[in-house]
Amino acid sequence: MLFIKKNQAEDQNLGNLALRAPRYNSVAHIMINGFDGKALLRNISQSGFRMESRTYAALTPGEYYTMRLLPEESSHIKPFEVTVEVRWIQSTETKFSAGFLISKLPADRSFEKYINYIKERSTVAA
Repeated sequence: MLFIKKNQAEDQNLGNLALRAPRYNSVAHIMINGFDGKALLRNISQSGFRMESRTYAALTPGEYYTMRLLPEESSHIKPFEVTVEVRWIQSTETKFSAGFLISKLPADRSFEKYINYIKERSTVAA
């Protein structure tokens, strides 16, 4: 499953990361089980990211989920999962956005590799 609701984070090993870390533009996809629309990771930092879609996703702020990120093919980084906390959601008739705080990274350092790939090719997002 790609979005698994959690009662609490399995691991809070990222709690001391700065919430205001620089964010970098991204075009990776996020797979969500049972979600028919496309979800894109629009910007990312060491501590979190923002997702956008044209379709509403039933997320609850404060809840924890496991998400599968699919980096751009050019990165040569395999898809990986992160555990996140939903911090906020915004929804209009044409766009759904959500912000996430990362609480657990994959053990194989895929996330760090992806952040480095994005830093080399992206501008800092506002």
